[in-house]
Amino acid sequence: MMRWGQPLSIKRKMLLYFIVLFCLPFLLFSLLWYAKSAETIEDSGIYYNEQLIGRVHAQLDEYFAGIKADSMALPGHPLIQEFIKADPYNTYEMYRLKGRISNELLPNMRKDMYGFSLLSQKGASFGDYSTAVMPLFQESFKILGIEEKAGVSVITVYRKIIDNETYEPLGAIIMSLSLKQLLKISDLKPYGKNGSMVVANESGQIFFHTDRERVGAFLPSSWSDRMNGDKGRFELEGSGGKRLMVYQISDQTGFRIISETSQTELLGGLLRLQVLTLFIGAQILILGFAVFYRMFREIKKLLGEIHRTQMSEKELELKHRESLVSAMQSRINPHFLYNTLEIINAHAVVFNIKPISQMTVHLSNLFRYSVGNPEQVVSLRKELDHIMSYICIQEQRFEGFSFNMNVDEEMLDQVYLFRLTLQPLIENAFQHAYEKQGISPGNVSIIGCAEEDWYSMYIHDEGKGMPPELYRKYNQAFESMTEVKQVRASMSPFHGIGLWNVHSRLRLAFGEPYGLRICDSNEKGTRIQVKLPYQKGVLQDVQSADCG
Repeated sequence: MMRWGQPLSIKRKMLLYFIVLFCLPFLLFSLLWYAKSAETIEDSGIYYNEQLIGRVHAQLDEYFAGIKADSMALPGHPLIQEFIKADPYNTYEMYRLKGRISNELLPNMRKDMYGFSLLSQKGASFGDYSTAVMPLFQESFKILGIEEKAGVSVITVYRKIIDNETYEPLGAIIMSLSLKQLLKISDLKPYGKNGSMVVANESGQIFFHTDRERVGAFLPSSWSDRMNGDKGRFELEGSGGKRLMVYQISDQTGFRIISETSQTELLGGLLRLQVLTLFIGAQILILGFAVFYRMFREIKKLLGEIHRTQMSEKELELKHRESLVSAMQSRINPHFLYNTLEIINAHAVVFNIKPISQMTVHLSNLFRYSVGNPEQVVSLRKELDHIMSYICIQEQRFEGFSFNMNVDEEMLDQVYLFRLTLQPLIENAFQHAYEKQGISPGNVSIIGCAEEDWYSMYIHDEGKGMPPELYRKYNQAFESMTEVKQVRASMSPFHGIGLWNVHSRLRLAFGEPYGLRICDSNEKGTRIQVKLPYQKGVLQDVQSADCG
């Protein structure tokens, strides 16, 4: 096992230089090239769709402007004026008027006219418009929507009839126009095989869609909510990937014209080209590295032998030390213990005994973490989560106990240590500072402090400390332990192994200056400093903090 902070070997330096000088620049260039190319292609596709819906927009405005112009003179036609003023209960007069309208007025209507209806405020009606109540809108011309008549899709428009004498609105013209002519105007294909074109009215009803089965449905709310302003674009995520949406809203008709294009379809060829480029570049880089690496193979072998010889003795010693922890962890079958705790928790939940349930969960977490591989290096976050389970159990045991923790959030994933490094120190505070002294546990604190070369964890209790000569003996032993042979010579320098075991694990694994130091210990309590390594490359420019 390599100590943290140890100088890099030639092999690792070569690999690092190769990655930094060749691999990373090539990867960054490929990503930038792909991003720029994708942006250009997307912009081109969006520009094409903007031009397309602009043409549809203009054609639709022209189409409905023609309908508006053709029907402008109808409200003033003598027959229509006579109809809205006629008494609907005069059967003969209504029969005569309807006959004249059918013979004299309707033959001159537009060719795409599918239905024509007249409604008067007095209650007279002509045609097949379904409502008996005359619609009255502020606008003189309005597009009402889409409906089916005898299996034919038609779009219905409204014209207000004004009395040419009183200038009061007395009736309405309802015209139904076949969508066939309109669909021919709008039948333009957006970019891509799977692209679609949608035209909807103000209320969101679709009267044209590339998929004809969706005509008459309404726009999804996720589309309507994203359309702000007269024109724009937005993106939607779906099962088929991201879709690019471009829209325009007509200021004359209120129609929404939308084009829909698959981003995957736009960029499919580009992605394959990028993968091919990366593959070829990777082959070239691998070939170059193989030639470069061969020059130093023999040096690497020699250095590897020396390194393995030095590390094997230390690894054996670490395994011996960890066997003490493993022996204690193996006294109880973990599966039996977990199952028992789960049964206890289940009963507590059933009978709504929250404290028992919480303590059972904390105890289960405590044992699960404890039986893990003690040689595993974990983040400070995981170790502190484990400690919190232990603390929650102790808070249930001791009413007057309080616990404080002040650790930088950004450091939790940047500082590393072995499993069960801090927990024995907290447990040691309960046993020796409080319980063995006949004192009810009071306050225990954990404070983290980032320093230039290490991260310090300070564990402080307010119980009865150890004699000055004893904690000085501890510190002297901690400082003098630098090599494996010294560990063997002083395997058990103290009656207990808790502090010594934690220190030796850190020192043997990470080297100097990591490990323990007792800052002070007296009648007011004990404060222990634990020096831990940073993740490689973290806080290289941080100035040493005043941690007290």
